[in-house]
Parts: sequence; structure tokens; C-alpha cells
Amino acid sequence: MEGSFLHVTSSLVLSVAALIIAVLCNLVRHLNASKWPVITKESVLRLLGIRLGDIPTTVILDSAAAVDALVRRADAFSDRPAGGGATTIISNGRLQIITTVPYGPHWVALRRNLSSDAFHPVRGLARAAPHRVRALAALVDDIAARSAGGGGVAVPVRECLYAALFALNAATCFGDGVDYELVEAMRAAQQEFLRILPSFRVFATFRKVARLLYRDRWKQLVHSRRRQEEMYLPLIRARQERRGTATATTTSYVDTLLDLEVPDEGDPRERRKLSDGEMVGLVSEYLGAATGTVLALLEWTLANLVLRPGIQSRLRRELGAASGGACAYLRAVVMESLRRHPPVPSVQRHMSRDVVVGSTPVTRGTLVNFSLEEIGRDGKIWTSPEEFIPDRFMPGGEGEGVRLTVGGSKEAAKVMMMPFGAGRRICPGMGYAMLHIEYFLANLITAFEWHPVEGEAVDLRAEHGFFTTMLRPLRARAVPRVKQA
Repeated sequence: MEGSFLHVTSSLVLSVAALIIAVLCNLVRHLNASKWPVITKESVLRLLGIRLGDIPTTVILDSAAAVDALVRRADAFSDRPAGGGATTIISNGRLQIITTVPYGPHWVALRRNLSSDAFHPVRGLARAAPHRVRALAALVDDIAARSAGGGGVAVPVRECLYAALFALNAATCFGDGVDYELVEAMRAAQQEFLRILPSFRVFATFRKVARLLYRDRWKQLVHSRRRQEEMYLPLIRARQERRGTATATTTSYVDTLLDLEVPDEGDPRERRKLSDGEMVGLVSEYLGAATGTVLALLEWTLANLVLRPGIQSRLRRELGAASGGACAYLRAVVMESLRRHPPVPSVQRHMSRDVVVGSTPVTRGTLVNFSLEEIGRDGKIWTSPEEFIPDRFMPGGEGEGVRLTVGGSKEAAKVMMMPFGAGRRICPGMGYAMLHIEYFLANLITAFEWHPVEGEAVDLRAEHGFFTTMLRPLRARAVPRVKQA
């Protein structure tokens, strides 16, 4: 989601931009400003103008400027850069997914379909409940089985989380009855697809020339897409045939896609059904984003708790005292993890007309990059921004009252972080993600004590790919506390 769940970087240019931003931000943190007078928060990093090839780029790291652009002037900041997703690249822009489609009636139809059903705060989350319970039970059993060899056994946390979360989202996507082995095959294929997706960005920018220069890479993209079609289309067809029968008792994401009609490109007054290619792309987008966002944040959060046993113990105590009710400290831990490790480091907008951001003119055709990561680490807003301090979100802390939703409001808001983006294209799956993050984290902390692996350091360096993940996947010792979470 744009801003977090369905974010896909649009081109090779964005990869270069992200690298430059990271280098500049590290310079600001570690170098003496008197020796490097140009690189300051005030002059360069709050509104940075650079040029990459033929694409002028402006980078915004100031929360006030970001809110002004994304929320108050959403009409000018609602288009994402062209290209991007595999569906769009392979179809030469004819087929779109939510992430890549330009703002307009087509985008509204796709977005509304997702947010009004699968991610609806009542219907969607209620229908996901039995799948969520099964996924948790399988996850706890998996971790317990891997830990059975003794207290020193290292658990591959990311691998365990990925299997459980993907199974959950496959069930909400296709409905019940999908064969376990097929789910595992889809998970492996999707995981590999997301791993290599950044290498396909070159095709979004240079198209025909890139296909000649990178033939093997293009073949790999086509093969990955064909593999998705081979796995997803039979399930979509089966769901279509099952509809209307006595055995069809629940609604899945695929059901909504089968019912959905979007504006016809030839005549916007007419409506049409989605093509097979569009449905495959939307299913891939859903499975990748719904799994990847929660996976990334859970791994980051567990890594910080492994490093900070005091915070872990306090969270476990307060979860026990809450007895299944709301736990303020659980929300504080998750909020601090979102501030420090937003699953997507930035969101991009393509300007279709001249605008002014702050006091800086931004011309038509410019790529505007909003750095969500740096906004959440602004030293002018947060005390010790590089430290993991959940108490900042407890009553009396500097983060008390901070909201994640800033989209649509024209009033001044206490915006200190925006890990799910903001404005019209704020992540529609934010509520879905938050519920699952808190649900799985609370149960994993209740079921196990998490400790470092002897002789292995927990590495908090980041890898910026499709999502911002740990460079070295977390391995930890999980000591069972109870039989069932």
C-alpha cells in the first residue's frame, strides 16, 4: 500500500536517490557541521533538490512540509511515478495495480474495493480472525519445535514469521481450502519475487533499451510473472466456480476482485471487469504487501526486545496484567518500532504541475521523495531519536497523543511521524497491519522468552529493498513459557 503496505519503488533512479539520501543523512549525523557547512538539517536535508539524469528530484525530510504537501495540497501530490510494478512493466503500462495506477477513477475503484472489504476495520478483520488464530497456533508450534533441542538452539525468526503470515494472508486472499503445499510454493515464489524485484526497476525507466542490455534479467521477470499466473489463476478460477454454491460461506479478496468493475479506458463512462493479468497483479500485490509490512516490523521489534530484556520483561508483565484487554505499553512498543523502523523508508510523488514546497519551487515533472524514515528520526522533534525508547509514547512522554492517521485533515495535527504515509494515498491497510503486529507480538512475548544466541550479535543494520528489513535476518533463542499462547 502506498506509504507502507503497497509501496513499490518506481525505477532505478529511486534506488540511486535512496542511496544518496542515506549517505547525506549519515554525514549529518556523524560529521562536524562546521567542517561541512552545506550539509545541515536546515539547508539541505529539510528540502533537498538534486538531479538524477533527466529527472529532477526533491527530497523532503520535514514533517510540516510533508503534511502541507500530502494532506493540505493532496490534489497536487496524489500521483506516483510512472512504471514500477511487474504488472505495469510487462504490460507496457496497460495493466495497473493500486500502487502504480495514477490518481483518478480507476485508482479510486481499486482502493475503495480493498479498504471497504478486505481491510475494513470490522468486516475484514472479523473475517480474518479464524485464519489469524490458526496462523498463530502454527507459528507457536513451529518455534517451539525448533527450540526443542535445548535453550541454545537458534530460531530463524524471519523464516518462521514469513511462513505463518503468508499462510494467513493466502487464506484471506483465496479463502479456505488452499492446499498447504501450494501455499508453501506460493510463499517461496513470492519471497524470491520480492527479493529480485528491485533489479527489475531498470525496465520501468529505459524499457526497450534495457530489455536489450539485460536480456537475462528480462527473461527472469517474465518467468516470475508466468509462475505467478500458473499458481494464482487456477485458484481464482476455482473461487469463481465456487461462488453461489452452498459451500461458499465467506468472502475473500479474490471474491471482491471478481465482482469489481473499473472505468473502461476507451470510454470512461463505461465499466468493465478486471482482466486475468490485472487480478494476478493485484493478488501478488496483496500477498506481498500484507505479509511484508507486518513481517518487517515484527522482526525489527523482536530484535530490539532481544537486545533490551528489561523492556521485554516489562511488556510481558503488562500484557499479563491487561488479561487480554488493551495494553498501553504494547502500543508504545509498536509505535516506537514504527518510528525507528518504518517498513517503507520513503514515498514518492510525481508532479504534474509547478508547485512550491516550503519556499522552494518544484517544477512540473519533478520527483518528490518524502523520507518517512528521517521524519521519524528528526532530532528537533525527538529526544535521542536513534534510541529505542517506548516510554516516549506513554502518558507524559513526548510522543503522547501522536497519531498515525493524518490523511484528509485540514487542521493542524501533531505530526511527528508518518510510517504509513499521509494524504489520499496513505496506506489503506494500516489498521489491518497494526492489529496483526500487536496480536502476534503480544502472543510471542507471552509464549516465549527471547534471548540472544551465544556468540552472535544482533545486527540492526538495515537493507533497503522492497521493504526495509534487517540486513542480517534475526536469529534468537526462544525459551517456551507456556504450552499455548
